[in-house]
Amino acid sequence: MTDAAASARPADAAQQRDVAFLAEVGGRLCGRLDTEGTAATVAELASPVLADRSVVLMPASRGRWEWWCHKLDGSAGHGKVRRLAPSAAPVLARAMFATQSTIRVIPPAELTALPGVLREQLTGFNEVSAVPLVSGLGDTPGVLLLARSESLADSERHVVREFAERAGAALGSASLFGKQQAAIEGLETTLHPAEIPAVPGVQIAAHYSPAAGPLRVGGDFYDVHPRSDGTLLFLLGDVCGNGPEAAALTGNIRHALGALHLVEREPDRLLDLVNTMLLGSGGSRFASLVVGSMTSRSADTMRLALGSGGHPAPLVLRCDGTVDEVIISGMLVGVTSAARFGQETVELHSGDVCLLYTDGVTEARGGPTGDEMFGEERLSHLLGTCCDLPLETILAKINAAVAEWLGGNDHDDIALLAIQPQAS
Repeated sequence: MTDAAASARPADAAQQRDVAFLAEVGGRLCGRLDTEGTAATVAELASPVLADRSVVLMPASRGRWEWWCHKLDGSAGHGKVRRLAPSAAPVLARAMFATQSTIRVIPPAELTALPGVLREQLTGFNEVSAVPLVSGLGDTPGVLLLARSESLADSERHVVREFAERAGAALGSASLFGKQQAAIEGLETTLHPAEIPAVPGVQIAAHYSPAAGPLRVGGDFYDVHPRSDGTLLFLLGDVCGNGPEAAALTGNIRHALGALHLVEREPDRLLDLVNTMLLGSGGSRFASLVVGSMTSRSADTMRLALGSGGHPAPLVLRCDGTVDEVIISGMLVGVTSAARFGQETVELHSGDVCLLYTDGVTEARGGPTGDEMFGEERLSHLLGTCCDLPLETILAKINAAVAEWLGGNDHDDIALLAIQPQAS
């Protein structure tokens, strides 16, 4: 064996170890979407291969850093500390805003200035290096601190940088995902139907099942707005499509009607105003909508004015099991300025129920063939079997029947709203 071959073998072995290590890093970090789990895994992977002890340090809220530590004995730590000003920790400050994974040794004076619990994790080592974890998304989600008994050799630096790039990309993706989730949750909180308010003399119940998607809200919506004089406005609608854009438009319509009903009570006029608003927004989406106004209430009778903008006809379950379809003329909302909206009056007596629903119910496809629509006739027949049942039970029965009909198939957004006179 030549001297050259003998000297090449250790180098080849070291290179193979590096390749295997980086492959493990990629496998362990691939697909992780939680920031905390990703940071803990990065610290675990870095020790003992790259350092005797490793710490992942990330900015947190309220002027703090959050840290994850991993030690040679396999133990781990996690906590938060106050964030130092850049003047007190210049190396860390540069690392937090770096655009490249440059390795910098933290001087002893800066280590001494670190908050106590973090300083304890890094005390007793010959060298502590700070490596920016650059995400590749235009920011640096954190810094990797490597505490070693020996200084980093030149041959080790490329592995550290490769590791930092992979770790930074994983942390950046997890951080971005977390921010998107927080934004989605905030949007859901804003757009999700509000809890049904208690209204004297009226029983109201609702059910909402959005289609599968990134949001737990969609294009169907409902609202109930009591008025100070004891009457109320209620509405149920369906925006064209589903997902985030449809959910945003439902929010616009709901908020508009929540304000408009204070100055206009006639359902057909409210529909005309919403139509004007949608056309003025310049969007291409439209909606179907039923707006109802309880105009009077006596001991055993409640009078409703119902206006429709191209929406499926409301159903009225009478106390004898008869189901009436309330046919109301009206065009879709948001299509044309020439749209006209009809209005009808319905009287509900004790035991009667008025049901509003979206076409996610009647157009649910399933059944024996797997592609047959649930349909208005089946819904009407089912409603006719619900005499004397509580409103929540009626809606649960309809929802269960639709779910069984679907047989596991995907469905469109579904919304139900039921209203009934209640003895005072």
